Parts: sequence; structure tokens; C-alpha cells
Amino acid sequence: MSPQELIDKINNASHLGEVLELNDWKKQYGEMARLLHPDLCKIPEAADAFARLNALKEGWEKGYRFSDDAGAVRAQNTTVTFVGDPKLLLQSYRNYGYLKSLRHPAAQHFHRYLPESMALDGEVLTLQLHHRAAPLSGLTLQQGHTNWILSRLLEFSAWLAQEGWTHCGINPESVLVVPETHGIILSSFYHLTPLEGAVKTISAKYKHWYPNALFVDKKAVPMIDLELSKRTIATLLGDPSGMGIKLQKTHNPAMIDFLLTAHSDAFECYDKYRKLLDKHFPKKFLPLNL
Repeated sequence: MSPQELIDKINNASHLGEVLELNDWKKQYGEMARLLHPDLCKIPEAADAFARLNALKEGWEKGYRFSDDAGAVRAQNTTVTFVGDPKLLLQSYRNYGYLKSLRHPAAQHFHRYLPESMALDGEVLTLQLHHRAAPLSGLTLQQGHTNWILSRLLEFSAWLAQEGWTHCGINPESVLVVPETHGIILSSFYHLTPLEGAVKTISAKYKHWYPNALFVDKKAVPMIDLELSKRTIATLLGDPSGMGIKLQKTHNPAMIDFLLTAHSDAFECYDKYRKLLDKHFPKKFLPLNL
């Protein structure tokens, strides 16, 4: 890669993984730094690109930082730390503990979508994960990647419905993706509610994502998780509103129609989605470098 090509790549990157392979990032970073160092590279844009490369490196080393319903969140490799509202953090901790206590075969399968452990100390909740994962917050991904993520989200939603629960808080801040496998990990459980139970709390930031029926009936139904999952994917595809309408001219029409269609039954929705994937997309695993 020429210095100019590298400069262009860095300028268009939103995270370090879009510039180099993270499995061997230190060696590659050293090579790129030497190539672009202002004392060695005479291309006018080299100094700015060198500074941006260092900023991306610093961001990777310090982890992802964002805010969610409870407060500040920092995700780094296999650790996620929440600092905020003690009551919400306690609720998430207790709800996670309940899901983790389920021991039948189906639950054991879906435990891989849960953190390995949680530890609560006042206003600090620390999660340990099985694998390195990146939060969906702030990401924009290709359709090939979002296809995998939506499949996991709908599968998880169907399992929760089978157990008699709705998550009621699926959004880019509550889901992490495992880059190596496209697996997902749900990181917050503030709003978990029994099916047909009264929904007492929702994510204020994403209030417009919830089905209108919720604000009339105020009951937990599978449609809530299905709609929140679809809105999350629309955001990942590049529609900040999460509604997906602006994607109709740029993405697979069948997929966008699916995102815009309301589904009430979690298992039926998941089955329709899998058939859609089989019909419109090749069975190919795309490496996700985050």
C-alpha cells in the first residue's frame, strides 16, 4: 500500500480495525507510523493522517465509551463497566442473575448471549465476557454483517418469549457483537418484563422505536423486542432514525420491507427472516474486523 493510499484509508476510518488487522495491530501500527511520520513522509496530508492514526490507536487501547439508560459505559476487550444509577444497575444485575439461573438445555445454549459474569458494587456494575466484543453503539456496518447480527437478535428474542419474558430494551447501547463469530452479547437488562406483564420502564432515548400499541396497552409482548431489534439493525445500516425508510433505495428491498413490517410472533418472525436470508443472500461468512 502506498503512503497516499494509507492516508486515504486512515481518513475514512472510524476505528482502528478499519485500518489494520487487530490480531497483529502493534506490528502493523509500527510499520504505518514509520511510513507516515512527518519527518520521513513529505506528503502534505501525512502529518494529519499520522495524528489521526494515533487517535484511533488511543481509542482502541482505552476502549469504547458511550452512555446508556443508567449512565456511562466503557467496553474494553472482555470487560464492560457501567457507572450510573444504582437502582437501574441493581435491576439489571438481578434480571441477569435470573436468566443465568435457568439451566435447561435451551437456556444453556442462550447463555452464550449473556455476559459470563456480573459484579455489582454500588453505582459500578462490571461485566466479564466470554470473548472480546464491541458495542453496536456508533457503528455502521455492511449488510452482510447486520444480517448475522439480526439473526442472533431475533433468535434471542424468540428464546426470551419461550421463557415468558421480553427484554424491552434492545438497542445499540445494550448489544455487543463478537467480531470473530458475529455472535452477540446482551449487556443490560434494566427493562426485562414478564410476557403480558405491565411495562414499567423503557429506554427514553429510543422511545420512538417502541410499537405504538405499547403506549396504549402498556403490556410486554414479543413484538417489542422484534421491533427494537429491527430498529437497531436499521441504525447499523446507516439510518440514524432507526426506522429504515431511507434505506429503501440503497439496500436489498426484501430486507428493508422485512424491517418495516410488524411481526407479533417471535418464532414466526425468526422463521420468515431465515427464509428471506436463504432466498436473497449467499451463505458466506464475512470477516468483521473491529
